[in-house]
Amino acid sequence: MFLWNLVDLERIRWEGPDALTPGKHTVTFDFKYEGLGAGTLAFNNMSGLARPGTGTLLVDGKVVDAKKMAKTLPMILQWDESFDIGSDTLTGVNDADYTPPFALTAKLNKLTIKVDRPQLSPEDIKKLETAMRNNKVSE
Repeated sequence: MFLWNLVDLERIRWEGPDALTPGKHTVTFDFKYEGLGAGTLAFNNMSGLARPGTGTLLVDGKVVDAKKMAKTLPMILQWDESFDIGSDTLTGVNDADYTPPFALTAKLNKLTIKVDRPQLSPEDIKKLETAMRNNKVSE
């Protein structure tokens, strides 16, 4: 299960149909963002929410759930929040599931976080340059 808490506005949950069997597993959450990274801010509508994306949860290479997120955050999370692995020490993601601190009872052998930079097309670059130029005029 993977749960995204969109600053208490919405929670989106990806979940496999069955509990994991005992033994080793590879669990992957893959998110494909439809924006252009930080540059997206230059042309979003500043409604407080940014471009959508699609999240896919895989177990041992097999897709167990995929959902589209209609909106994402247009900024980084606050400085005092944490990205906990193995326990949740600060704000819980969803108090209905558990309350912090919440220790992982499984053995975690490896964690890999991979962030791919967006690949911008010439049209994307032109759109960003135009939006940034327009923002400077309005400042």
